[in-house]
Amino acid sequence: MAEPSDVMEPVSTSAGFSRELLAALVAGGNETSDLSVFRCDAFERFEKTPWPTKEDEAWRRTDLSGLNLNGFALAPASGETLAEIPVAFTEFVSPTDSLVLWGPNGVHRRSPAESLGSGVVFLSLAEALRQCPELVWPHLGKVVSPSNGKFAGLSTAFWNRGLFVYVPKGVDAGVVLRGGYAPHLAAGESAVTRTLIVAEPGSRLTYMEDYAASGPEGDGDALSVAGVEIVVGENAEVSYVNLQHHERSVNHFLFQNARLARDARLTTVAVALGGKLSRADFGSQLQGPGADAKLYGLVFGEGDQRFTHHTRQEHQASRTTSDLLFKAALMDQSRSIFTGMIRIEKEATKSEAYMASKNILLSGQARANAIPMLEILTDDVKCGHGAAVGGLEEDQRFYLMSRGLDRLEAERAMVEGFFEDVLQRAPVPALHERLRSAIDEKLSRDHG
Repeated sequence: MAEPSDVMEPVSTSAGFSRELLAALVAGGNETSDLSVFRCDAFERFEKTPWPTKEDEAWRRTDLSGLNLNGFALAPASGETLAEIPVAFTEFVSPTDSLVLWGPNGVHRRSPAESLGSGVVFLSLAEALRQCPELVWPHLGKVVSPSNGKFAGLSTAFWNRGLFVYVPKGVDAGVVLRGGYAPHLAAGESAVTRTLIVAEPGSRLTYMEDYAASGPEGDGDALSVAGVEIVVGENAEVSYVNLQHHERSVNHFLFQNARLARDARLTTVAVALGGKLSRADFGSQLQGPGADAKLYGLVFGEGDQRFTHHTRQEHQASRTTSDLLFKAALMDQSRSIFTGMIRIEKEATKSEAYMASKNILLSGQARANAIPMLEILTDDVKCGHGAAVGGLEEDQRFYLMSRGLDRLEAERAMVEGFFEDVLQRAPVPALHERLRSAIDEKLSRDHG
């Protein structure tokens, strides 16, 4: 396994995402010429990409009226290496998590003997570009690129925090790898991140990533923009958990995409708990025959939080399968919008795809919208979708309270039960207890 380094990502504090900021980023980061060219090319596409509007179906229900990118400065990455796990992650890390890394704010790593010498690479992205560029460049910017939209372009051109996970051909990483980002953001500051995950043919990996920025107290917002690229080689298996628990003053934009080769298997779990305005795009491109993608999501909103999730299941080869289930529980005046697209290409005969979005409203002011869409260009496929929005069943609540539970305990049991089928499909047992704790915390505040 490659060793982590104390070398930090480039630092810049220029305001706005401008050509001047790009120049400062390139000049201050001690970067290779390849990376500088990469950033400049991405910036050209970023500049030409129009700001999302309500004319764009994928953005029609996301309110960006209060967001001005020119009002945010890129937060500098920390120059310090931490010896211990950041507080924001402490409660998320199980003693059984053997490989843990946060970049570039700090590094904490416990190396299991079984992974040493296996060739697994777990580094900050900048350090990986210096140590093993031959592993990074074939994939960086190929799965998430500026062609995917304004925020994907921003993360491609301006990232100054990044992580790289690589598992060689035929290797089982053997342990759950943990990583993430927990910057401290002042009002008007932004964190721009990029994660690249590569699983070579026949390999196996489980990786759990946290997004836990602390934002400003009082007036003012912060911004998080993230890009996640996942490459799953032939007959490889990847499980990826994305857990977003930013503080409430942080606006979050994520673009995540995966490419699957022949007989590859991918399970992703997206959990959205924090943030003020949280927008996430999740895609899976099943490019090889027999590839399989399972995409799960959980949202638990409170206050005036706004969540938007847009998903794409793209079947591009025969005998591919995908299954998507997103669930949202909403309190107070929170809102969740789900739009999903299943697209089956002409070549993708004998494919199977399903999508479901289910929502429960825990107050009269909460709102949820679910809009599944299909685009099927061939016959001989199985495809379906479903959507539901409703409240807690009063009969169930009455039954539970008649068995001795108070109102809070009854609602906790019902919400946990609502999420249970997704939790049971999550590949990281430590996630289950953490989510149950988050449910308790939010429900307790609501009843306080």
